[in-house]
Amino acid sequence: MSAFDWRKYLKFRCTGCGNCCRGTVVLITDDDVNRIVQGTGRDPRDFVRFYDEERVEIAKSSPWWIRLGAKRAVMALRWQRGPRCIFLSADNSCAIYEHRPVVCREHPFNITLSERGAVQRMTINRVVDCPHDWDGDLTRREIGRVARWNQRQADDFTGKIKTWNRGARSRTRPGFLRFLGLIPAR
Repeated sequence: MSAFDWRKYLKFRCTGCGNCCRGTVVLITDDDVNRIVQGTGRDPRDFVRFYDEERVEIAKSSPWWIRLGAKRAVMALRWQRGPRCIFLSADNSCAIYEHRPVVCREHPFNITLSERGAVQRMTINRVVDCPHDWDGDLTRREIGRVARWNQRQADDFTGKIKTWNRGARSRTRPGFLRFLGLIPAR
């Protein structure tokens, strides 16, 4: 295996430090929100937040931008004091681990899939300091499954954003959540 062989990342193991849950805006989809609601019983308005261009750094042309009045924002997990993810427990564990967003399941990897959906390449995302270990046992199949799930979910959600952004409806945060069916109509 060469020094640049991506398969070495299959030995990655999270040490549970919680760094990736601090100061990071975690973009979520309506499927993520539904999974969290189903698993926890919480109202989406308790944990969803819309971050504007001053709070998040993504490309101006990103399909994740949601039009809200004269501004635009992305839908993400709310922060609590810190800033830290609303679901980060005092012991640095995820309080909704079984229901967590797909992007959290894929983190800390940047995964490139082939046209057929196989893992072609992996790198580690360096957004935050990650004191990981190298004694893990990830499989290429497992990583590929999560990456394909994330891609399908993101494509579906950004398609809904595109429809919303073209529409002539009231462009409010609750309006967007209603449009997605995440909160009841008035």
